[in-house]
Amino acid sequence: MFHVTARRKREGKVMMSRQVRRNPRSVRRGPGPSSTLLTPDRAGNVVGVDPHKRKLSATVADPRGGIVASEHFRVSGEGHRALEAWARQFGPIVRWGIEGASAWGRHTAIFLALRGYDVRDVCPNRTGRQDRARQRGKSDVLDAERIARETLAHPLLPRAFKRAGDDAGPDEQAELLAVWWQARCSLVKRRQQLLSESEALLRDLPLEVIEQLPEAKAVRPRLGALEGATRQRALDPPTALRVRLLDEYRDHIAKLDSQEKTITRELRALVQASGSTLDQLCGLSTISVAELLVEVGDPRRFTEGGFARFNASAPLVASTGEGPGEPMRHRYNPGGNRRVNAILHRMAVTQLRCDPRAKRIYATARADGQHTKKEARRILKRHLSDVVHRRMMRDLASHPRPGLLAAQPRADGARSRVARQGRARRAA
Repeated sequence: MFHVTARRKREGKVMMSRQVRRNPRSVRRGPGPSSTLLTPDRAGNVVGVDPHKRKLSATVADPRGGIVASEHFRVSGEGHRALEAWARQFGPIVRWGIEGASAWGRHTAIFLALRGYDVRDVCPNRTGRQDRARQRGKSDVLDAERIARETLAHPLLPRAFKRAGDDAGPDEQAELLAVWWQARCSLVKRRQQLLSESEALLRDLPLEVIEQLPEAKAVRPRLGALEGATRQRALDPPTALRVRLLDEYRDHIAKLDSQEKTITRELRALVQASGSTLDQLCGLSTISVAELLVEVGDPRRFTEGGFARFNASAPLVASTGEGPGEPMRHRYNPGGNRRVNAILHRMAVTQLRCDPRAKRIYATARADGQHTKKEARRILKRHLSDVVHRRMMRDLASHPRPGLLAAQPRADGARSRVARQGRARRAA
C-alpha cells in the first residue's frame, strides 16, 4: 500500500511538471527586477496613473514594489496640482507611469513633463491580463497599482510622446503630422466603405444594365459609366433607388479623392519642413515617410538593433540544446509595430525590382539554398531597417527640431509651495 501511494505521488508530480512545461502561463511571474530604480542617485517612489475622461486614479509604489497609497483626482489644472502635492508627500518621485499618455492621459502627461518629471507611457496591453485572470477583479485603483508596478519593473518603457534625451512634451512637427495622418486614415476608411457598398449595389443591378458597364474589377469606371447606361431606360423602383444611391456615392467618392490629394500635399510640405530625406530612398513615398515619422517619433529612442525589434524585422531566437558547434536558430517575429513592418515590406518588394544592392542581398541569401524566398526577403527587410534608422538619425542631426513643450526645471518657489502643501495635508 505504501509503495502504491508513493508511486501515485511521483506520477502526480510528473504530471504537474509536464503541465507546467506545456502551459507556461500557469507559472506565476513577478514584475521582474528593477535594479535601475534602486541606485543611490535614482532611488525614489514610482507613481502609476490610470486616466479617464474626467477623473484619474493614482497609486504610489515604493522602490521595493510595496503600495504606499492610492487616490482619485479630477483631470484639471487644480486636480493635477493636487496630484503632484499628494504624491510628493510620500517622498521623492523617480518616475511617473501613465496609461495612454497620448490619449486620455495626454493632459496629465503634459503637466508632469512641464514640471520636469520623467513620464513614461504604459501600453494598456501590458497591465492587468494575467492579474485579472487570477480573480483579483478590475477597478481603477487596481489598474493604477498595476501601472505603477509595471513602471517599476520595466525602466525601459518608452517616454511619453515618443521623446528621447532631455526633450519632453509633444513635438509641434510630430503633432501636425499625426493630426493630418489620422485625418487621412479616417478618409481612406470612409472611402473604402463607400466603394464596398457601391460594389454591392452594382452587383444587384439588372443584367441588362450590368452588360452596359465596362468589364473592370475597379468600382470607379463602372460608377462613371452607370449614368450613360441608365439614362434612357425605364427602371423599376428598387433599381431606380440603387442608381440614385450610386450617383450619390460617386459624387462623395470624388470629393474624398480631392480631399486626399489636399491632405497629401499638406503631408509633403510637413515632411519637407521636418528636413527628412527618407523620400530619397527607393520604395518610400510621401505617405510612407509621413507614417514612419508619426510611428517612430524621436529615432534616438532606439539603437539600430532596438529599432529592428521595434518594427519586428529582427527575428526571434528559437533555439534549444545550445553549445559549442550547435547552430543558433531564429524564427519569424509576429510582434512589433506592424505598420512600420508593412512599410519595410513594401520597400523591400519595390527595391527587389529596381535596386541592384537589394537584388544582391537577396541573391546572396538565396545562394546554395540557404534560405527560402520569404527568409531572404526578411533578411533584406532587416537590412532596410538599419538603413532607415541611420537616415533618420542623420536627418535629426542635420535638422534639429525644437519641441512644442520643453521640460523646465521646477523653481525653488514651486518646490517650497508643493512642500508646504504636502506638510499641510499630512498635518490635516
